[in-house]
Amino acid sequence: MSSSPSSGGWSTVSTDPLLIRGALVDGVRLDCRAADGRIVALAPGLTTDPGDRILEARGGALLPGLQDHHVHVLAAAATRVSLDLAGGPLPTPIEGSDAADAADRGWLRVVGLGDDDVTRADLDAVWPSRPVRAQHRSGALWVLNSAATAELTEHLTDEERRTGRLWRERGRVAGAAERLTLVAQLAHLGRELAGWGVTGLTDATPDLDAATLEFVRSSVPQRVWSLGAVATDLPRKVVVTDHDDDTWERLRTGVLAARDEGRAVALHAVSRTALALAVAVLGEVGVVPGDRVEHAAVCDDATADRLAELGVVVVTQPSIPARRGRALLEAVDPEDRPWLWRMGGLRARGVDVVLSSDAPYGDPNPWTSIALSSGGLPEAGSPWLADETWDARSALGSYLTAPALPAGPERRVGVGAPADLCLLDGPLDEVLARVAGGGTTAPVRATVIGGRLVAQ
Repeated sequence: MSSSPSSGGWSTVSTDPLLIRGALVDGVRLDCRAADGRIVALAPGLTTDPGDRILEARGGALLPGLQDHHVHVLAAAATRVSLDLAGGPLPTPIEGSDAADAADRGWLRVVGLGDDDVTRADLDAVWPSRPVRAQHRSGALWVLNSAATAELTEHLTDEERRTGRLWRERGRVAGAAERLTLVAQLAHLGRELAGWGVTGLTDATPDLDAATLEFVRSSVPQRVWSLGAVATDLPRKVVVTDHDDDTWERLRTGVLAARDEGRAVALHAVSRTALALAVAVLGEVGVVPGDRVEHAAVCDDATADRLAELGVVVVTQPSIPARRGRALLEAVDPEDRPWLWRMGGLRARGVDVVLSSDAPYGDPNPWTSIALSSGGLPEAGSPWLADETWDARSALGSYLTAPALPAGPERRVGVGAPADLCLLDGPLDEVLARVAGGGTTAPVRATVIGGRLVAQ
């Protein structure tokens, strides 16, 4: 077994041949041989060679490995040792004490905070001793308690020391001790994703540097691409805020900087105002192939028509509204409610829509997103109903496209293609019917990355 570079980073490539017998490839029952990281033969009745590792497909569909086009890998891994408030308020002091005692006395990471106005003092009331950092459910805000503020004081502004509130400054609250913990957590996350057939990840953390990206790539079996500052052929992530006086100029400067690097942009827009700014800047600067909008969480018909006219892809996450449910409706202005987290409605107006997870803020399991996007949510907890759904096969297609072309053609299982494969536990139509009907969100029999069996 050896390691070799790919456009998605360093992926372990198996030099040992793997023979997958009796798989359905585009509906035809075939055998598939992988060697040196690629598919080298695809035909019925392939002869078993000495040294072949045999994987019996038993009539399961063989697909290209699934690609998650928007995920925050480090944050998703860290969530495995976090307290998830699921969009709710802080726990009571007694509940917080119990949560702290359940783990060690080191840093506690709290995610999914639903209260917009929490300060350092509020965290101190719950966790007076151990250092705690709490992340708002939007991902944009961190709040530190006094113990955490004391440990990080030299990195904070006077206002941040006073309130404990930091906007989009994850790098300043992550220390060397967290890095050691993350090695094990990243490995766990990688195994979990492999169990769902995921072989590729597009990390959407805007300030991810080269060293951190290589750390992530060395810690998970998946191939990892980045929308961050590292030179790449993928778009550059630019966050569109709507609470700063200089938003327009900073957004325009960010887009132009990406253009100077020869890159498209991935514009993070979660409010009606942010999306309007994103569309306006792209209209002024001009659109290039690969430009995309992340989330488009509030998108009316007029804006959808403009996105379609510009040819801008929307990368969205149905599991986010599924998680927040009725609380999402109550938190937004009434006039925005018909336009929340749209999928089918955008596609009907000509917008290319791609699914992803945005884990840890959304569910990392792609089959959950496929089920939600094709089956919808219960009316009592849903910001969108059946008119926003689409068929399960089209939803699956989001995960079969290339990282640089999320709305492009699907990758295929064929001779010469990378041996990054997802083997399902039955024929494709049967599996999708079970997923869409709520019968399963774990239909994967085995996952292969670089010709190496990483999950079975």
